[in-house]
Amino acid sequence: MNDASLPGERLASMDRCTRCSQCKFVPVPKSKAHMSACPSMDFVEFHAGSASGQLIMASGIAHGEFGYTPSMLETVSACTMCGACDTACKVNFAEIVEPLDGLYALRARMVADGQSPKRHREVMDKIAAFGNSQGLPRSDRANWASGLAFLPRADILVHVGSVLSYDTGKHDSLQAIVRTLQQAGLSLAYLGQDEGSCGMLAWDLGYHKQAKALAETFIRQVRQAGARTVVTFSSSAISVYRSIYPRMGIDLSGIRFLHFTEFLLALTAKGLVSLTPSGQYAGGTVAFHDTCKLGRLTEPYQEADRSVTKEMGGIFASRSPQALHFSRNGIYDAPRALLKHMGIEVEELERSREFSYCCGAQGGVKETLPAAAKMAARNRLAELQETESEILVSACGNCAHHLGKHVRAPATVIDLIDILAPNLAPCSSRETGVTATEGAC
Repeated sequence: MNDASLPGERLASMDRCTRCSQCKFVPVPKSKAHMSACPSMDFVEFHAGSASGQLIMASGIAHGEFGYTPSMLETVSACTMCGACDTACKVNFAEIVEPLDGLYALRARMVADGQSPKRHREVMDKIAAFGNSQGLPRSDRANWASGLAFLPRADILVHVGSVLSYDTGKHDSLQAIVRTLQQAGLSLAYLGQDEGSCGMLAWDLGYHKQAKALAETFIRQVRQAGARTVVTFSSSAISVYRSIYPRMGIDLSGIRFLHFTEFLLALTAKGLVSLTPSGQYAGGTVAFHDTCKLGRLTEPYQEADRSVTKEMGGIFASRSPQALHFSRNGIYDAPRALLKHMGIEVEELERSREFSYCCGAQGGVKETLPAAAKMAARNRLAELQETESEILVSACGNCAHHLGKHVRAPATVIDLIDILAPNLAPCSSRETGVTATEGAC
C-alpha cells in the first residue's frame, strides 16, 4: 500500500460523510463545559478544524476541485490524530466513514504531492538523522541505563521510546523498575543507542513509506535479539505495534507486544513482583488521564473486508462487523489496576477511557503548532478542577511531560512510573535463587 493509493482507497468513505458534526463531540457528554471531543476544532474554531472539515478538504483535493493553501495546511497541522473523531463517528455510523483512516490518507496525499508542512519535514529530518523528533544525539539515548547490564539476546526486549530516553528527570524511575525486573530473575535485552523511532509519528505526519522502513528496521532488531516479547514504556510505540504495523503488512509472527503497565500487572498476578502501598499517595484519590495512543489507539487492528453494501433502498450495511473498532479494547484497566494495588483510588475525569480528550502532545502538533498543543493541555487540565483530586496521573511519559508544563498550582501532574518505581519490589531473586509462588510473594 503506497502513499499515492491511500486517498483513492479512502475516497468513498470520505464522500459518505454526512457532515453531521458528531465527530466534534463526546457521544454522551456529561456537561456542556467538557462536551468537545476535538482539540483541533477547539483551536481552529471553524468546521475545517474538525474531522468532517478535513475530509471535505481531502475529497476536494482528490476530485481536483481545489488545491492546497497555507491556511489549509496549518489547519491540518492542528490535528493531533487522536482518533476521538473516529470513536464518536462510529457510535452513529459504524465503519461507513472511518474519519481517522481518512485523516491518515489526507496526510499521506499531502506528502505524495510535496505539500507536507515545513515543520513536518523538519521533524522527519530529525527522525532520519537522530532517531527522534527532538533532534537529540543518539549517543545520549541510553544514558538512563548507565550501570544496568542487559543481555545481547533474551526472550524479553525492553523498549523505552524517545521521550523517556532523553527525559533525565525520569531516569531514576526507569532504572528502578528495570532493576527490579532483573532482580526478579527476568533476562532482558535492550537496543541501547541503536533504538530508534518506532514510526508512529512518521505515520501520523503522512510519511508512510518512512514509517514502514522504521518498522521493518525495528522488527529486524527484535528478531536479531531473539526476543519473543517486547515491553515498551512508550504509549506511541504500543499503539503503532498493535494498530499501525498490521496496516503496513509487517510480519509480527511470534512476537508479543506489551505496555509496561500490562507487563507489571501480569507479573504481580504471577507473584514475581509486588507492589506495596504508596506512602505518599496510599489512601488518597487521583484523577487519571487516558492518553489517546495508550487508550483508543491501542485497539488491535484487524485486516478485513471493509467494503459496505447498500440494503433496503440505500442503507449502508457492514460486511465485516467483527472488525469494527469502537476503541473499547485499548489499554485502560492495567494502569488503574496498578494504582489500586498501591492503595490509590482513581476518580474518573468527565472524558475518560475511549472518550478521553487529547492533551495535545501527539500527532506532531506539539512540535509544529505549539499554541494548539498548549490550548489542548489547558482544556484537559480544566477537567481536573471538576474533581475532588488535585493530582492527575498519566501512564504516558509524553502526556505527563506536556501536561506538566502547563499545569497550575496547586494541581500537579505525575507520571505513573514515578509512583510505581519506589513501591515495586521483586518476589524472587536471581542472586538468592528464591522463586516466587504463583499469585503472591
